[in-house]
Amino acid sequence: MRPLFITSWLIDDFFADNDFFGASVMLLSSASSKTAYGTAFQLRQRSGLEVVGLTSEANVAFCESLGCYSRVLTYAQLDQVAADAACAYIDFAGNVNLRRDIHTRFANLRYSCSIGGTHVEQLGSAKDLPGPRATLFFAPAQIKKRSAEWGGAELGRRLVQAWRAFHAKVSDPAAPWLRVQHHRGPQAVQAAYAQVLAGRGDPREGHMLGL
Repeated sequence: MRPLFITSWLIDDFFADNDFFGASVMLLSSASSKTAYGTAFQLRQRSGLEVVGLTSEANVAFCESLGCYSRVLTYAQLDQVAADAACAYIDFAGNVNLRRDIHTRFANLRYSCSIGGTHVEQLGSAKDLPGPRATLFFAPAQIKKRSAEWGGAELGRRLVQAWRAFHAKVSDPAAPWLRVQHHRGPQAVQAAYAQVLAGRGDPREGHMLGL
């Protein structure tokens, strides 16, 4: 979780550093992914923002249970967000059709940020879209900027403080966001890999594999 959360923290910091580009609605695709909900965890601590998680129908309940999204919608429910909303798109899915739908629907899209590609079968070009250019987020650039402004020690202090708060939430015994499953031996490893590859994994489970 920790390296993914560092990316999440930097995404939130980048948007805050740019006054969220004037957006009040943050749209996060692949909302059940760890980097997405780490980002949502940070964004929800900001005032004046609505953090909308976009996910598949199968993962709506999980995303809602986290409590870090203002609301959770399926990819087919974009029409539940006002078309004139001042919004920013944080794209963890990389789904070319979803990206096109968002750029086409939201005339007041202030920023489009490309992070990942969890929808590996729907990846595609971000060219020739209406609205702002879909821009790849480059975490090292934000680290370099903040290191120069704050110093390495202060940057590290802020990251550790945020990580501890996130880790406490994720590992809360009463309602953990992540349960670790251990798999040992070639057959168990292969079975776990096949399950995740087929998209049948539980987003609340993390797998530790050992041969």
